Amino acid sequence: MPELKAERVEVPGKIKGRKTVAIDFNKSDTDQQVWLGNPHIDNLVHVVIALGAELWTSKQRQIIAEKLAEKGIPATYQAIETYKPTREEEAQWEEERRALASRLYGVFGRATTATNVASK
Repeated sequence: MPELKAERVEVPGKIKGRKTVAIDFNKSDTDQQVWLGNPHIDNLVHVVIALGAELWTSKQRQIIAEKLAEKGIPATYQAIETYKPTREEEAQWEEERRALASRLYGVFGRATTATNVASK
């Protein structure tokens, strides 16, 4: 496999007057691996995890937008991106994030042996 190097890519937009950038990731062959015994199941788990991340991101942005609205500040992209939570808010967010993860992914921890599955 050819070696791919990470590149610094300019991303449209500015935060606090500075251009934003992103660092590309180093490609590996993990997308060719089968982790759960079936590539289709691997793909489904990947989708579920990605959707959970998107859900949390949207929820967190909504929480910030609501906080800004309470203060009479318009919930613009920049206002949301530069919002600095208090320690209490960070702790509350962590608790909410863990609860969301438990609701979404807790089922992955349940037993799936034949003795725990009802027979037909």
